[in-house]
Amino acid sequence: MFAADRRLSQAGRPYGRRKKILHVAGKRAGVGYFGLAQVPLRTRKLYMDQWLSDNLPRLGGPSASLGELAKALASELNTAIPHSVRSAHVSGFHLAGLRSDGAPEFWFIRNVADDRTTLTGTYSEREDFQARDASALRPGSIQIYRNGDIRAHAGAWEQIDGSFGALLSLPAFFPGRGPVAYARWVKFKMETIAGFYRRFSRESIIGMPVDAFVVTPEGVRDV
Repeated sequence: MFAADRRLSQAGRPYGRRKKILHVAGKRAGVGYFGLAQVPLRTRKLYMDQWLSDNLPRLGGPSASLGELAKALASELNTAIPHSVRSAHVSGFHLAGLRSDGAPEFWFIRNVADDRTTLTGTYSEREDFQARDASALRPGSIQIYRNGDIRAHAGAWEQIDGSFGALLSLPAFFPGRGPVAYARWVKFKMETIAGFYRRFSRESIIGMPVDAFVVTPEGVRDV
């Protein structure tokens, strides 16, 4: 599943609201971006969500695998975004979904090293779930990939599970079951963190609304 707020910010100051996660048309998959939020074209700047909506259908035809789409996206970004911009601004994408055989994949397309600060100046793609993380997962566990302000997730994510999660175990509450119910729970946690930032942070770089959707064998569903 994917979840993200819509706030765009620069140097700790908000300057707009745009969707950061999108369905991938024709596939059981989604894509989300972080960092660079505008693509500088010759005569104007195009918001990244609009650029993705315009270009992903062309890059990933009906028969293209997620890996082929990830590679095509990295190549197109290296062509569309000037090297001077790629070398100066952190930019990355999470592309994830189900393969034709139903197995999940997670592709990371970025112009930054794993330390999140060292810019490479070139977009490259890498699959992390099947190639690296799946074999270490215990049965019933969940793999989480994050970007953006990691402080909020590291400091509050599990604590919300511990506090409100305890309430959900009481007879008066029913959290639901399955991927859609889990996606709704994640969206609630994101909204709770966004509300905390709005009330207490001097740099409110996380803000409402929050978008969320879940990828299932039947398709992609918003929650």
